[in-house]
Amino acid sequence: MLESGKNYIETIYVLSKNSTGVHAIDVANVLNFSKPSVTRALGILKTKGFIFVDSENHIILTEEDLKKAKDIY
Repeated sequence: MLESGKNYIETIYVLSKNSTGVHAIDVANVLNFSKPSVTRALGILKTKGFIFVDSENHIILTEEDLKKAKDIY
């Protein structure tokens, strides 16, 4: 995984610790990126199996990537 992907994973992890659900706009605000850029990056992470999105559009780390995020953090 590229460094930028790790940054997204770490950001999602940190946000999820303090919230009941993480959305693309939350990630965009923390990283100071545009929402379209974040949406595109999250789409790539989803396609590669690093995250999934539930029916309420909450971004959720896979079990494996949750462990990775904890190590990064």
